[in-house]
Amino acid sequence: MEIIFSLFEVITPWHWLGLALVLIGLEMMFGTYDLLWLSGAAFLTALFSLFAPEGLNGWQSHLVVFAIAGIGLVILGRTAFADLRKPNSDRPHLNERSASLIGKKAIATADFISGEGRVKVGDTTWMARVCDGSVISGDMEVTVDQVDGTVLIVRA
Repeated sequence: MEIIFSLFEVITPWHWLGLALVLIGLEMMFGTYDLLWLSGAAFLTALFSLFAPEGLNGWQSHLVVFAIAGIGLVILGRTAFADLRKPNSDRPHLNERSASLIGKKAIATADFISGEGRVKVGDTTWMARVCDGSVISGDMEVTVDQVDGTVLIVRA
């Protein structure tokens, strides 16, 4: 047991930089974003151990700085930087065909009865419902406002 504690007697900034690099490597393998913040905490602890006065430069103070920085950065990463987890796409509705129809023009295939009918968008016919209570007749052009499952909510 004394051997384990003797390993912690002298921890240099290089130890913390090594831990930061290991955590960044694991982050690149797993992509969790949490290890990124812990890596930043290890880097901050390395800076602390480099510039801390002699009285505060023990392994206990290093662990306290690492714990506070790690918890703070993980919380910050989950709240303020939460958008980093969402992938940016030039086609956000690639696999959401119905969501990509919002704002498109459609042609009513027949008169709407009780506010419901069918519309044709491109080469596909969809069930549709009127959103504003207007009367839609066959071959009338409508605009898709919303999508409710597989039903398009349209307006004249």
